[in-house]
Parts: sequence; structure tokens; C-alpha cells
Amino acid sequence: MKRTIEINDTLQERVDQAISELKEYIIEYMIENPDTDDLCLSNDIDYDGRLHQIVYSNTPIYYYEIDGLWYLYKHDFIEAFENAGLDGQATQNSGMTAIYLYIEQECWEWWNSIESDLHEAIGDIQLENEDEADMVKQYKAIECLQD
Repeated sequence: MKRTIEINDTLQERVDQAISELKEYIIEYMIENPDTDDLCLSNDIDYDGRLHQIVYSNTPIYYYEIDGLWYLYKHDFIEAFENAGLDGQATQNSGMTAIYLYIEQECWEWWNSIESDLHEAIGDIQLENEDEADMVKQYKAIECLQD
């Protein structure tokens, strides 16, 4: 007997959503901390655990989605788990941990790819007043923070 199944590949959508939320939070952080000129993902953005909240909220929780993603991306998830240096198996917690680590890894790769451009753009911004609307406009105009 031959069976055909269909799998919804939602991984890139989840990664893109996490990065989009991270961009929004970076803008929010810079508005709240206008004197920041050397932004650090670990020390500033994730100081309160925000990066982890973003990644966690974009990690799938339903078994059918997790199983489908594991079927499609098993090797990538195992690699992300091993790169994190965790003990155990990548499939622990129904494989959610490895998917979480993969999404987190993708966020870090995005950050590493834009960090120098972002710092340069932040240095070029001239805030003439404390008008929040003006700040939002200028920060949203930073190319690497646009969706």
C-alpha cells in the first residue's frame, strides 16, 4: 500500500517571525535607551530574557508540526542541539528543544550579519529632541531593521 502525506513546512516562517519580533524589540529598546551606541544582543536585548521569550513563542508546540519539521530538518536540528553543547538527545522534550535551539541559532546568525551595520547606523542618527515619534521614525528607517 502506498500512502501520500503532506507536511506544512513552517520552519522558515517561524524563524522570520522571530527575527521580525527581535527587530521590533531592538527599536523599542533603542527608544527606551537613546544613549545606547554600542548595542549588544546578550547584554542589552537579552538582559531581561527577551530573546529567549521571542524564540520560545515561535517554537512549535503541536506534535504534528514538530514531527513534520523533524522529518524535513532532522540533521539541522541535531546540529543545533550539538552546537549548543547540551547533554542528552536532540529528540528530548519531543524534539522541541532542538527546534528552539535552531531558531535561536538563526536569530544569532541574523544578528551577527547586521551588527556592524546597525552600530554604524545608530552612530549616524542625530536625535535633536526626545520626541518618541521622531525616534521611532529614525530607528525604523535603519535598513537592517526593516522587514
